[in-house]
Amino acid sequence: MTPEHTPDPFAPPKPDWDAWATKRQLPLWVAVALACDIDPNYFQINGERLPQEIRPYPAKMADLLTAATSNLGGALRAMAKGKGSLDATEVDLANFAGWLISVKHAWPTELSWAPAEPDFDRLDWPWGRHSTELLRKLAEAADRFWRNYDPDDPSTAPTNQQVIDWLTNGGVAIRTAEVMGTILRADGLSTGPRK
Repeated sequence: MTPEHTPDPFAPPKPDWDAWATKRQLPLWVAVALACDIDPNYFQINGERLPQEIRPYPAKMADLLTAATSNLGGALRAMAKGKGSLDATEVDLANFAGWLISVKHAWPTELSWAPAEPDFDRLDWPWGRHSTELLRKLAEAADRFWRNYDPDDPSTAPTNQQVIDWLTNGGVAIRTAEVMGTILRADGLSTGPRK
């Protein structure tokens, strides 16, 4: 065996993926350990997590955990508050997998969590917590006119004029309403009357 392929005897063990396959919700630090291909049990004795000074996290895990903790309440939704530190907060693993994709973290192939679709009813509008009156109008128009749009049935799409009229009646300037209507228009939708 060549030196570059010699296993590191001090590296944390890899998870027993069969034991984690059916989990749907875990403490954040456990989910992060698994996403880094590290067995969370390595950091526990008798089900209790060891203090960091006794068994510190590897750098890749510590960095990902810092990023994940700072996203709790934003892209990462807390399911249940954990006892002790913020990183013990329980997270939904499908939501966590979606967050891993958003931060471009490549997880082990054995990890079987399917990413959740964004839940725009629970998140602030897709750009985060920043909001303005015009962003709220854009979100309202998207919900009002495009919620029931079926790409297989173009007749379900509103016309730009319907969107523009509704926005201008709500106090949006005509040029801004025209731009907003264009932004909301479904990609590839032909112009002209609906059939």
